[in-house]
Amino acid sequence: MDENSKQFYDTLVSRSSVRVYQDREIEEEKIALLLETLRLSQSAANRQPWHFILLKKGEERKGFEELLHRETFKKAPLILVACADPDSGWERKYDGERYAVVDVTIAVTDMIAVANSLGLGTCWIASFDPPRLKEVLGIPDNIVPVGIITIGYSDESEEKGETVRKSLKEIIHYDRW
Repeated sequence: MDENSKQFYDTLVSRSSVRVYQDREIEEEKIALLLETLRLSQSAANRQPWHFILLKKGEERKGFEELLHRETFKKAPLILVACADPDSGWERKYDGERYAVVDVTIAVTDMIAVANSLGLGTCWIASFDPPRLKEVLGIPDNIVPVGIITIGYSDESEEKGETVRKSLKEIIHYDRW
């Protein structure tokens, strides 16, 4: 494996969820890279059925912060709310399955990898009240909030244990199920 491939692989496998953040601003150049990553991510038929709400630390975030279940998430200097527009996403003709949520998930996963490569920690939050979130942030009825992602410099000082993952035998099927 060449050095670039190894560095990319190491970035992907070293990622872990961060739940405690330093009280430190994120450089604007890094924020710009994260946003550009979202914009350039792949989507089915290049439909790009996504919208992202960026919340920087400050007074305008106060009403939103009451929706976060952990106090430590409120310290994140940057929060991204990822939303899907099901009506503009690609739809599989065979069964009508819509891919907007999948596309948003791909974009956010790409952004999380880039954040990790920039020395930033992230946490994907799925535990939220969608109707309340839509009300607080003015999200239109037809838009689906997919996730809340906290972003910042980690303040988790203790060493984390290894995350348990299923074995390949449990998840990979060769030729048939």
